[in-house]
Amino acid sequence: MSILRTQALVIKETNVGEADKIITLFARGKGKVQASARGARSPRSRLIAGTQFLCYGDFILYKGKELYRVSQSEVIENFYNIRNSIEKLSYATYFVELASEAIDEGYANNNLLKLLLNTLHMLSATNKEPRLLKIIYELRLMSIIGYAPNLIVCTNCGSNEQKMYFNSAAGGLVCTNCLPKLKSRNSLMLSEGALYAMRYILYSELNKIFSFEVSPKVQDELDAITKDFLLTHIGKEFKTLKYLENIITTTKYGH
Repeated sequence: MSILRTQALVIKETNVGEADKIITLFARGKGKVQASARGARSPRSRLIAGTQFLCYGDFILYKGKELYRVSQSEVIENFYNIRNSIEKLSYATYFVELASEAIDEGYANNNLLKLLLNTLHMLSATNKEPRLLKIIYELRLMSIIGYAPNLIVCTNCGSNEQKMYFNSAAGGLVCTNCLPKLKSRNSLMLSEGALYAMRYILYSELNKIFSFEVSPKVQDELDAITKDFLLTHIGKEFKTLKYLENIITTTKYGH
């Protein structure tokens, strides 16, 4: 029987029977892994803490015929503060769902795992604007999985004008001369502040990408761009994101 010792984040848990559960792990060096946690829902189980959603820990897994089986789990970080806010929990759930959609089972992506963990830490331990965290996470995730947009010159002619647009289908910047030639969906105009922020997110070291602020107006601009970029290349709308938008609208306007 093969043994897997790894650090992993619980990205999904499904109750099975009276006290068992099946968890999906985003594991360092292994990618997405499903494992059975027998008796993990029992109050006296030594697995109860380490197999909860959003728990990051050390795991010892035994390979079974179909699934791994959790033998041991020791909590490293449970991002407890996220659970105290329905808004933060919704953001965290969306971050996890997007990562899960972007990775295949059994294929490691340690850079994406690090990005996800760093983002959850910022959401849990700081007062950083959650919507800005979402924008940073989305854009950097797309870069990690191979969809980095061109933010240097026009994707069509290579020019470097001061005034640029962003076109998701074209894969990045488009100048004013090339704009009429595009047959794809509408391009979004880029302010200087938004372009600078996108370049910073894309090209900075991973542990430095959260160290900036932008105005609400630039956030609106970036949010529209990343939303369109994900929809174009991932091709999926996430229910959690819809739910999150409803929460924000209700909180802001009170209805």
